[in-house]
Amino acid sequence: MTTLKNFGWTENNQQAWEELRLFDVQPARIVADFGTSLKVALPNIITAELSGKLAHYTDKEHTPKVGDWVAVHVLDSGAATIESTVLRSNEIARKVAGKKVAKQIIAANVDIAFVLLALDNDFSVERLKRFLYQLSINAIEAVIVLNKADKTDDTESYISQLRSLGLPIIVSTATEGLGVNEIMARIKPGRTAILLGSSGVGKSTLTNKLLGRKAQPTNEVRESDSTGKHTTVHRELFTLPNGGLLIDTPGIRELQLWGTEEELNTDYSDIANLAAQCKYANCTHTSEQGCAIRHALQNGSLDENHYASYVKMKKELVNLAKKNTVQAQHANRRPTGKPHQKRSTRNYDILLDED
Repeated sequence: MTTLKNFGWTENNQQAWEELRLFDVQPARIVADFGTSLKVALPNIITAELSGKLAHYTDKEHTPKVGDWVAVHVLDSGAATIESTVLRSNEIARKVAGKKVAKQIIAANVDIAFVLLALDNDFSVERLKRFLYQLSINAIEAVIVLNKADKTDDTESYISQLRSLGLPIIVSTATEGLGVNEIMARIKPGRTAILLGSSGVGKSTLTNKLLGRKAQPTNEVRESDSTGKHTTVHRELFTLPNGGLLIDTPGIRELQLWGTEEELNTDYSDIANLAAQCKYANCTHTSEQGCAIRHALQNGSLDENHYASYVKMKKELVNLAKKNTVQAQHANRRPTGKPHQKRSTRNYDILLDED
């Protein structure tokens, strides 16, 4: 018999749910997001609509995403309404693409993430580090998957660039099933995994191999630039044959960071520790005497590429913080007038513009 446990519901979830003391609703998990409608597991899979409050009065980042647990009201007719998001333990987020300053949630309540890099022109250590930062600030276990191993005769040259990260590395060729069992072994029953990566790295092919059936469409990648189209156009959570759970997502062309400089310093603790040893507290690490960062770069104990990634991400996060501050100041200056009406209109515009 299928129960919510098949979708990751635990005794801790049940205890937390009971402490919420909600009435006329039942717990469910978001298993698919098609934009205009959501599918939820009750545990039977049904289509549900957002309540008016969630649709028009709630910021987009707080509306339900795939993987979320929600409170659902089901009428006798079978129609279902999602009343609230509950028990979100973590999230994978990014800044929305473009100039707009807003947070976009990719998925919620994830235990382990497989970040795919294809062993062709897609391979980018810098992009990988951006994914790893977003995962680390929410304490999500990360595994690197080097897919399309059939595209190279020298996988070791790629692996050697990643060893310093200290993370598990799985070499795979999803089309042939290489590495699939190793990936499956890490997705324990009841655990929720997610596949992340750019378009064309083979996420949909890997999803189909893990499921043992063709659940997601796949396309060939252009050999001229190793670029693929978005074959997955929505986020969906699948149950695996071993009892694990898997979220497949559309390819991410641009991963703009969402977080803080403090979180980055925690992620790059080696650089933060060196900076603390500088002679001057306000050291810019460019020309000052007694700069521990410069000394480490000169003697080779600090890798130049590693430091360059940190500097680039730090600059991006500092700019993000400034934009968030300016946006908050502008919001505070807006005339009150009819606050409820204005708030509804403003949030509705956010829902329309974000994706």
